[in-house]
Amino acid sequence: MSTQAPEGWSPGDPIGYITSDIPEFQVPPYEGDRYEATVPDTLDLQERAALAVNVLTRSTDPLADYEIYFWMRFVTNPPTMVHDWSDLCHMKFMEALPLMRIASGSDLNENVDRRWMEVALHMQGPDGLAYTPTRGRPWALIGTQDLYVPKGAGRDVDQHIYPYYSGRLLSALTLYYLRDGAPLWKESAERMVDGLVDLAVDRGRYAYFSPLPTWAEKGSTEDQARRSPVIAAHPANIVMGLVHFYRETGYEPAIRLAEKLIRYFVEEVPYFDSEGRFMPDRPDVRPGSHFHQHTICMLSMLEYGLATGDESFLGLVQGGYEYAKENGNVLLGYFPELLDSPHQEQSELCEVAEMVALGLKLSQAGIGDYWDDVDRWSRNMFAEGQLTQCDWIDRIHMLGPQRASERDAPESVIAFNETTEDVGERNLGAFAGFPTANDWWSGVGRGTMHCCTGNGTRAIYYLWDHILTHQDGKLRVNLLLNRASPWADVDSHIPYTGQVDVKVKQPLELSVRVPEWVSPGEARCQVNGHDRSLGWDGRYAQVGAVKPGEVAVLTFPIAERTDAVYVEKEPYTLVRKGNEVVFIDPPGKYHPLYQRAHYRVDTTRWRKIERFVSNQQFGW
Repeated sequence: MSTQAPEGWSPGDPIGYITSDIPEFQVPPYEGDRYEATVPDTLDLQERAALAVNVLTRSTDPLADYEIYFWMRFVTNPPTMVHDWSDLCHMKFMEALPLMRIASGSDLNENVDRRWMEVALHMQGPDGLAYTPTRGRPWALIGTQDLYVPKGAGRDVDQHIYPYYSGRLLSALTLYYLRDGAPLWKESAERMVDGLVDLAVDRGRYAYFSPLPTWAEKGSTEDQARRSPVIAAHPANIVMGLVHFYRETGYEPAIRLAEKLIRYFVEEVPYFDSEGRFMPDRPDVRPGSHFHQHTICMLSMLEYGLATGDESFLGLVQGGYEYAKENGNVLLGYFPELLDSPHQEQSELCEVAEMVALGLKLSQAGIGDYWDDVDRWSRNMFAEGQLTQCDWIDRIHMLGPQRASERDAPESVIAFNETTEDVGERNLGAFAGFPTANDWWSGVGRGTMHCCTGNGTRAIYYLWDHILTHQDGKLRVNLLLNRASPWADVDSHIPYTGQVDVKVKQPLELSVRVPEWVSPGEARCQVNGHDRSLGWDGRYAQVGAVKPGEVAVLTFPIAERTDAVYVEKEPYTLVRKGNEVVFIDPPGKYHPLYQRAHYRVDTTRWRKIERFVSNQQFGW
């Protein structure tokens, strides 16, 4: 690739969107209660959501309407961020940002929200679909040319269609509509659904999107391309947006297309066997099954089933979830990018995030009891997979990458589609794309890729939302993590000690799920300092009625234990306190994980924070 800017283009040049004039709209503020609190210094998803706002808004290009830089590259000196066609993952950021602001209350870079909403309208064509411009974005086709073109047009047009983009953008449009109820967003989403329905190849029972133009140039027939498992996950991403919009509006064309797309990758490809086991992606090209491509299919089927009450695919989802667990390390939540690979595989945070989401949603729906899975994975691989320190990134080039082809990488020559400005700081909150069990970066791959950030930040919201369940005056605490809410605030001392404090704000019936290492007889409860006997519903300790201003304190034993495990063909020793890994051996080379010596003491460390309770909360 040439490092020189294309002739006639300069950074900041206008981008040639398909629609120039868009309607006026207002961006409602993120309102809620803010107050200071002293809380245990343990995993806090409000803090992680605020960190996510940083990467979502700052790993972007202010000269290109805050389009994301998809790649963060460590192997160069200095580190760089890079634009290419993969910037299409931008729509995942657009969905995640409102969710992260609701969970955290962060108002960092509020101007980005408005510009992204404007861009969504500018990209919508007369047929309702989102068109990706190349004019003003000379990196748009770097890395691929697998983009649709308007009907009857040649390949030299400056507007392209990518159905995956429109499908995922539907989720962001749905959130915009939920936040302010403006008809603009509902009408825009309806037109996008209609455009996808028109573009899809409808075969009655199933539907798909026709093969991309370059496949014909490579000699593939339409039938061969249509049945190729490598593209099965593309319809799954579209299903997510269709289901989100249907769930909130009841727009029937959306759910009809969603069902047909599911039947495409379940029955036509097929991408799973009858038990939910993953089928290979491209056995003619490479061994193995891509984990994330399968889990996004599973998540889309689950969302469809929960939204419609149609249980046709739920058994397949649960079978796939159990199969996925068998092929990962369930103590850490480490799932390999490729199954059945002869090589050691990294654990994309995409797949970790989706396994967390599946465990949460299957458990909440009563399809299985996977809360303990989620507790382990969220405290370990998921939490460690989010970038919370960046000083080490500037030193990576001195350690040398693992691949021989990259060891002699020269000092960076900055290309027109790259930047070196504050790369580490701007990516705080990102999720790892190439980690190992003991290192944020494996030394293989560029550094990280922001598909993982899009999926990881959304999963923060799933976790935050599912910590508590409130209905009809009953509050269930499902996960013992810190959380502020309108009904009660949860302070978790885990893993310092086995204790959780529930500070009640409204009259309610309280039940708290105890962790997997605790026997019901070991749990004790006090309400405002007075002993309270517990009833039991499975693993939920039933505290009973609690009044506003009262504090329910549950205590139980917690201790360290050592596990000798293999993770992706390598031996490790883990020390866990509760479910939290507090030590791993051997340590990593680049940015070692599980630097948690402070958790090994038995006295809670405290800190003062500002808590935020949003006026809006959506079940997402």
